[in-house]
Amino acid sequence: MILQLLSNSSGMTVPQIILSALIMFFALCLSFSIHEFMHAKVSDWLGDDVARLQGRVTLNPIAHLDPMGTLLILFAGFGWGKPVMYNPNNLSRFKSKRLMNIMVHLAGVTGNFILSLLSMILCTIIVRICGYSVTVPITDVLVFASAGISGSGNVPALAAIICYLFYYVYFFSLGLLAFNLLPIPPLDGFHVLQELLPVKVRYSEGYQKFERMSPMIILVVLLLGRFTNLNILSTLITFIELPFHLLINLICMLIGFIG
Repeated sequence: MILQLLSNSSGMTVPQIILSALIMFFALCLSFSIHEFMHAKVSDWLGDDVARLQGRVTLNPIAHLDPMGTLLILFAGFGWGKPVMYNPNNLSRFKSKRLMNIMVHLAGVTGNFILSLLSMILCTIIVRICGYSVTVPITDVLVFASAGISGSGNVPALAAIICYLFYYVYFFSLGLLAFNLLPIPPLDGFHVLQELLPVKVRYSEGYQKFERMSPMIILVVLLLGRFTNLNILSTLITFIELPFHLLINLICMLIGFIG
């Protein structure tokens, strides 16, 4: 992320680059914190106190960011947060253990969706207040924010910076949502799919072998995207993001912010 910012920083001053990096880091911390907080909060609400005892039912990013995973995201474009631990046997609010497990695993991406939606709404409000016409929300908002940060145009600089911040919160949170919905261990999408599979399939030899090999599959796909033009992971994430992006735009349109 930082390397990409530096490679695209032509025409930007050093303060502008630093400001952009700080905004990206804030958006990253908020997206991860919301994701892990929601896992912890839902598991705690369903009756398991493991996350609460480990201090994870908090929005404090220090509790949720993994140092190595964060550095990799900042400099390599991929990484991870500190996973929330919970004991499925302690879940007791509802009768169905399968339902409660699914709720815990979908909590993180649900939080990311809500954060993305709120970020787009707030970003669009700022754009409308400043009298800027939005046709394609994400693209125009980015142009709007970039113009303010670079000091060009008639855009108030502070409003542009705030708008830029909300854009990156939207961008990172939606990307984190899509990545975690991939049906590959140890991601949330895999755990949800696992809960829906018949017990016979879950304990089959082929399935167990796939589960053991999946982390290596993710690493290979990441390396292929990094060193070749075969960016499978990016394509999959974009494909998963699309319906959520369309839904957020539809919701904004219905409440009168866009259109």
